[in-house]
Amino acid sequence: MNALTEVSAIKASRVNTVRAKDRRYLTKGNSVTTLNLPNSPSSAAKLVRRQRTHGHVPAAADHSVDMAASDPFPSDDRISRIGSTIRVIPDFPKPGIMFQDITTLLLDPKAFKDTIDLFVERYKDKEISVVAGIEARGFIFGPPIALAIGAKFVPMRKPNKLPGAVISEEYSLEYGTDTMEMHVGAVQAGERALVIDDLIATGGTLCAAIKLLERVGVDVVECACVIELPELKGRDRLGDKPLFVLVSSA
Repeated sequence: MNALTEVSAIKASRVNTVRAKDRRYLTKGNSVTTLNLPNSPSSAAKLVRRQRTHGHVPAAADHSVDMAASDPFPSDDRISRIGSTIRVIPDFPKPGIMFQDITTLLLDPKAFKDTIDLFVERYKDKEISVVAGIEARGFIFGPPIALAIGAKFVPMRKPNKLPGAVISEEYSLEYGTDTMEMHVGAVQAGERALVIDDLIATGGTLCAAIKLLERVGVDVVECACVIELPELKGRDRLGDKPLFVLVSSA
C-alpha cells in the first residue's frame, strides 16, 4: 500500500467510526441536533448528537412538546457546514467572552440558506401564524422564515425603537435590567408563535419575549436559536417551553 492509499484508508476508517458513533447517539425524546463549536477560530468543529430533556413529560403531551421531541434531519450534512462558518472571537466585547460571530455565516450564501431551510422544514406544517424576532439578529433569521411558512413577522425591540403604542416587559441581565417592547395589536389572542433569535445564553431575552406574547393570549409553540451556550443554562429559565437549536458551543 503506497502512502496516498494508506492516508485515504485511514480517513475512510475515521469517517465510518464517526458515523457509527453518530447513530449510537441518535435518540428519541426531546432531542436536538447540536454541533460543538471550537474555542478558537482555528479549531475543528465536531458533529455530535446530544439529548436535551426538560424533565418529566406528561402522557398527554401537547403539540409543542411533540415538536421538540422530533429530530427532522438526522445526520444532516448542512448542520456541519453551518457550524464551520460560525467564527469565535475571543475577548469580545470584553475579556473572557468567547463571542459567537454569525456574520461569517451570512457571508456564505449556502450556509445561510441551509440555516433558513432547516428552520422552515421544522415549522412549515405547524400552523404558526407569528414569527417573533428578537432584536437585533433575530431580525436576520425571522423574516425569511416567516415568509416561507406563511406567517407574519413581529419585531421584539428595545425601548423607544417602535413608533406606535407598545406593551413592554422588563427582564434581568447579568448587571441590571433591560426592557423589551412589542407593538399593541401586532398579535391576536389565540395565534401560534415561534420566537427566534440567533443565540441563547442566559435566556433572559427569550423569557421576556415569551411573557410579552403570552400576556396577550398568544400560544408560544417553541423558541428557536442558531446557537446555544449551554454552560449559561439559559434553557433552564424557559421552564417547560421547548427550545430548538442547530449548534451548541463546547
